[in-house]
Amino acid sequence: MSRASITLALLRPLIRAIDWVPLAVTVSISLCLAAGMEPGDPLEPGLGLLILRTSAILLGSAAAFALTDAMAPSSAAAAPVPRWLRQWERTLLAGAASALGWGLTSAIVVARLAPGATLGFPGTALEAAICLLAGPAAAAVAVRRYPGKPAALTGAFFLFTGWAAMQLTGPAAWAGPYGGQGNAALWWAAALVVALVVLAAAHRDVRR
Repeated sequence: MSRASITLALLRPLIRAIDWVPLAVTVSISLCLAAGMEPGDPLEPGLGLLILRTSAILLGSAAAFALTDAMAPSSAAAAPVPRWLRQWERTLLAGAASALGWGLTSAIVVARLAPGATLGFPGTALEAAICLLAGPAAAAVAVRRYPGKPAALTGAFFLFTGWAAMQLTGPAAWAGPYGGQGNAALWWAAALVVALVVLAAAHRDVRR
């Protein structure tokens, strides 16, 4: 079988194997926040931005659960496909679901903004992309040694610790519309590359 055929054949069993509950819960929370905050009134840009950042952190944390497989150590030798392919496919499935959730949330937020208000969407989307990748990247490192669900909490811990640290730096560290420095977006773009490199390294086949 070709690599493409194997990838397609893996879709159904991986979709069934992934724990979708964390993502389903966080998507629901994100949509409720976007639709339910200040009902009946236009959203202020600051509140809309807070909703989108909160949504990105929650979804990035939830996407990390897609990478855990408690049976990985016992099934590695019998698996017909390499570990890196399984893990990348898990990552892409969870990434697509979390990106869709954030996209729907952002669509609601943008629709509820007062006329003429903006969120600086390119920078906000860049921040979200980092969160959606950083959570799984942190979990992917932990999963190499601890394949159970507790390893997925590494992603949430990393994201919330990073968020707390950035609150101390002020707006200059953010890539969104309230960033105080022009090069903030460059640092976030570099972080995006780092997250992809970490994923690539962590998804390598485990050597025994």
